[in-house]
Amino acid sequence: DVFLKDTAPHNTWRFYMEQTSDRVLAYAIELTGKERGKIKGNLYELDYSKHYERVKEKELPADTVKLIYEHGERVQEAGRYFDGTPDPQLGKFERFEAVPNDPDALQSLLQEERRSREQLSPGDFKTHIAALRDGLIETEARRIVREMKRHYEPNSPNKTHFMAGLSPAFMRLAATKDTDRLFSMLPYKTLSFSKIEGRHGTYALIDKGENRD
Repeated sequence: DVFLKDTAPHNTWRFYMEQTSDRVLAYAIELTGKERGKIKGNLYELDYSKHYERVKEKELPADTVKLIYEHGERVQEAGRYFDGTPDPQLGKFERFEAVPNDPDALQSLLQEERRSREQLSPGDFKTHIAALRDGLIETEARRIVREMKRHYEPNSPNKTHFMAGLSPAFMRLAATKDTDRLFSMLPYKTLSFSKIEGRHGTYALIDKGENRD
């Protein structure tokens, strides 16, 4: 659905490029079957900025929505309201699907996507995860350095230190060894990580006399 204009997946895909500066990790998932009760498949890393441009260029209209119920389905205009309540004739509501105006065009586009993925070289999953963790720490270190430089005057509650909060996104993903690595990467002699009374989160603090350039 990411290629279908004005659907939730399409709008979400475009949102992060057009309205945020967030780092985006994007993947395509291809399900290949089931083995011993576990779903198997392939994971393809996407270049989000390039794929965003492709989605914007190739978007297809989908002016109708298929409402799928326990005992049948209905089709209605895409902008028309529905709330997922049971239908007197068709029973319990199960899901909805956007219907492309030109299904053949969508299938052709999806085949192009599959062919482009087939040309990619196989990677090592553990190596990829390790690289993502390294990137997470490096990105957080650069952000903290920028934040420290941004203030002209000490911004700690007692005005004795410059401080920058460790991002909640980083803290949710980071293990103790990751915060230790972050600490070692930051270029400050008086650095400490600490909680601040009355505030949420963890902060990096440096003495107000520390060189921040």
